[in-house]
Amino acid sequence: MKLKDKVALITGASRGLGLATAQLFVEEGAAVICVARASLEEKIFVQEHFRASPKAGYRRVDITKPEEVKTLAAFVQERFGRLDVLVNNAAVDTIGSVEDTADEEFRRILDVNVYGLFLVTRYLMPLMRKSGSGSSIVNVASNIGLMGMGRRVAYTTSKGAVIQFTRSVAIDCAPLGIRVNAIAPGAINTELVQQFFAGHADKGFRKQVEGWHALDRFAEPLEIARGILFLASADSSYATGSVLSMDGGYTIGKW
Repeated sequence: MKLKDKVALITGASRGLGLATAQLFVEEGAAVICVARASLEEKIFVQEHFRASPKAGYRRVDITKPEEVKTLAAFVQERFGRLDVLVNNAAVDTIGSVEDTADEEFRRILDVNVYGLFLVTRYLMPLMRKSGSGSSIVNVASNIGLMGMGRRVAYTTSKGAVIQFTRSVAIDCAPLGIRVNAIAPGAINTELVQQFFAGHADKGFRKQVEGWHALDRFAEPLEIARGILFLASADSSYATGSVLSMDGGYTIGKW
């Protein structure tokens, strides 16, 4: 088991990539705190997604609110006394150019994707210091944070910021033995993505977008979760400040 007896916290973990990562981490021996904004009953959530495993738990937190993040940190301190792995996965998206993205919408995207990332990392850092050498932070960026995309100005800006945040924090944390890396996925076959394409007027649009990837398909959540596991575990012990691109060949420019 790659994460045996580790304590991990994953934001945006009620569904999609975050949930797949949490499930994989539990299989690999970690105690996992799943964090999201959704109002879910912890017992039902754990029963449904983790077969009632005592290693999984759920906390409702709005990561854009400092007091809620502080309360989360206090819970982790009381329950576990430390934190070994932090996965900053929570994010929101929107479509729009610089001219047609509303001020409030741009701020909403950056509040969750950047400010929330900052708050969670800041207030959980003392718990990671207690774990010391061998602990790991993994930030979920995006391939379009590396190369940009039209009509995605807010999301692209936020994910570019995630990458630079990762590099800066990696330098600060290196003397503490805490590694900080990012993963940059392409399109992932989550329920939200499926719903988006199902509702699109052009029923051939999904196939077109899949064709932009060298592998001609979207990733399954578990495939990206395995990349996160690699960065979280000792398998990547010499990696910090790195960005792992897992996008099915999107950024090599087949299109």
